[in-house]
Amino acid sequence: MTQPPIVEARHVSRVFPMAAAPVTALSDVSIRIEAGEYVAVVGPSGCGKSTLLHILGCVDVPTSGDVLVQDRNVGSLSDAERSRLRLREIGFVFQRFFLLPMLTAWENVELPQAEAGVARLDRRRRTAELLEYVGLASRAAHRPSELSGGEMQRVAIARALANRPRLLLADEPTGELDQRTGGHIITLLDRLHEDGTAVVVVTHDVAVAACAHRLLTMRDGQIVEGSS
Repeated sequence: MTQPPIVEARHVSRVFPMAAAPVTALSDVSIRIEAGEYVAVVGPSGCGKSTLLHILGCVDVPTSGDVLVQDRNVGSLSDAERSRLRLREIGFVFQRFFLLPMLTAWENVELPQAEAGVARLDRRRRTAELLEYVGLASRAAHRPSELSGGEMQRVAIARALANRPRLLLADEPTGELDQRTGGHIITLLDRLHEDGTAVVVVTHDVAVAACAHRLLTMRDGQIVEGSS
């Protein structure tokens, strides 16, 4: 029996109302992300890459069209149901990390597990496992202000993996990092894919794009190259 895609967008458009005139960020985009894929989305700034990522991740909803996660139509879900879906099925990594500054690396990774109702002992085991996985076991008690940019991004990746999502969405994950540090993040993303996580990364970094198994190019809110 054929497995459904992890996430699928069908004829999705996203229009943002503006005072002067509506802005179309996405126009009739269709895309399927299968289990275990590694997909890079490239294109000029303002072409709709991040908007597409937010819609695939159920952070935003399309103006028209449908988004399905594991064959569930996201448009039929309540806000609370969409939040639970994001929490359990999808991990996010952003260019600017978005770690909570008052929490330690350990607490940042543990928090989404607590929100998902994971038992305390299981949270501790999973957090220790993830910080070891990203090479930061020795930095667990440090707050973001005490970490380098690369360390913060690795904590953000560990946090994104906290609830064992099948899909990781990364928006310019090396954009704030120098080449050497960015290389460590590229290696980690490649390892995640090898371990079975589907990865979709929006990037301007040619080194990141080169690691993906499928490359999609966007322009003016549409996928213009690559199989969607």
